Amino acid sequence: MLCRLVLAFLLSAHAVAPQAQTDPLGPITQTGRYEGGQGVLLGRNSAGRTVCFRREEGSSHRLDIGVSPHGAFARLDSPEPRESTARDPVRVYAGQRGPGERFAVLAAFDGNARHSVPNASSSGFTLIATEAALFLAIVAAARGQFLVIESRQPPQTREYVAIYDFTRVAGEAVLACAARHVR
Repeated sequence: MLCRLVLAFLLSAHAVAPQAQTDPLGPITQTGRYEGGQGVLLGRNSAGRTVCFRREEGSSHRLDIGVSPHGAFARLDSPEPRESTARDPVRVYAGQRGPGERFAVLAAFDGNARHSVPNASSSGFTLIATEAALFLAIVAAARGQFLVIESRQPPQTREYVAIYDFTRVAGEAVLACAARHVR
């Protein structure tokens, strides 16, 4: 009986605690600038594959938004402690923050997105979507607001990041760079 109780406790703790998950991109290293401008950078992911991206940095985080061989992505690196973890399947949208950690949906992403947590103790994440143009349009719609990732199934948890300067024109430049450089 005691073994069953211990096993049940361990399984329930395992289901609630955030888990480090495989990050298909890994850290991105800048290798150059895209000749098409708009602040688009060329880089390599941890597997050495070429990516096109824009980088936004805040006081406590770095956010890379771009296209890789895996799809369009938003990759957040942050040393801040993790407060919650959205679990797949996820809902992604541009949101305006309201009272009590609530968000009004400005524009919703209707495609498929995969969410991973590279480090269970920090608040970073990697979000990858196969519908690149649609995904980048949602990120652009979040400019001056937040990109929000919510679990579709209970418990409904969310993660979010501020989007500072990513625009529709920047998204078009990232897509043009990817058409030329990402295989």
